[in-house]
Amino acid sequence: MKYFLFRVLKYIFPLFLFLIIVSIPIEKLLRKIPNDYSYKKNYLDKNSNNIEIIFLGSSHAYFGINPLFTTLKSFNAAHVSQSLNYDFAILKKYQPVFKKLKYIVIPIDYFTLYSTLQNGIEKYRVKNYIIYYGISTNPFTDLFKLEISGNPLTNLARIKNFYTKNKNDISCSELGFGLNYNSKNNQNLEATGILAAKRHLSKDDQYFNYNKNILNEIINITQRNKVKLILYTSPAYKTYRQNLYLKQLNQTTQYIAQLTHSLKDVYYYNLLSDSTFNSEDFFDADHLNEKGAEKLTRKIDGLMNDKINCN
Repeated sequence: MKYFLFRVLKYIFPLFLFLIIVSIPIEKLLRKIPNDYSYKKNYLDKNSNNIEIIFLGSSHAYFGINPLFTTLKSFNAAHVSQSLNYDFAILKKYQPVFKKLKYIVIPIDYFTLYSTLQNGIEKYRVKNYIIYYGISTNPFTDLFKLEISGNPLTNLARIKNFYTKNKNDISCSELGFGLNYNSKNNQNLEATGILAAKRHLSKDDQYFNYNKNILNEIINITQRNKVKLILYTSPAYKTYRQNLYLKQLNQTTQYIAQLTHSLKDVYYYNLLSDSTFNSEDFFDADHLNEKGAEKLTRKIDGLMNDKINCN
């Protein structure tokens, strides 16, 4: 038995060593390809001291907020599937250099308090925060969060596109707004509403208290630094709204409304059913296109400039 194991290791170890030797330069090549995470991290490194509004959140904010339409200097630091704990980690990382920050804006949507990135279907995105933001989750497991862990064919295509065609992986504007959900390619609002509502349904509330605690940590940052916190529920088309599980939805909106009621400089706006948004504003049933994003951004900017400043 020992002889057999020795023979196996004798052949496996050189193969393992070969894979490591080959993988290292490929990993380096992949990490040099600019993407949304590296771009936003570099932007925040260079410009945080001048930002007056920081937008955070998931794809609803990434595709729904365009900083071009804010009165004050702002930046969209949202990412697809970004959960509250990563919103908090980004704030914590850059809080010391936010010299002019006046507002932090975060969506609290149907799924926000019921999920985390690392436990969701897009948990592969965790590596991006480790690699590009330097946000650690577990020092041991972080070692295994690599670009090469992705689809080999996709990675080869990325390398070819960047090093032969100078085509990078950045899909956001200069100010962080997601550009891919264009009105020219609007999706079927009926089908996407049903699918998205089903995808965002939580079978239990195991992450609810965890996310409540994270939100309290975010509030503590805003209170200590005298920054106003704007929470909002994103607009959605009726086919999404009609398929939501009311218990999950009501528990979220009622909790946030109650939480913010007596807090100074913390505001909540439920825009889920806002009638100013119509079918032409949506890329799919729960994401805005560029037209809807302009409308939402101007609306939130107006709320900040009018109602909050008056208060």
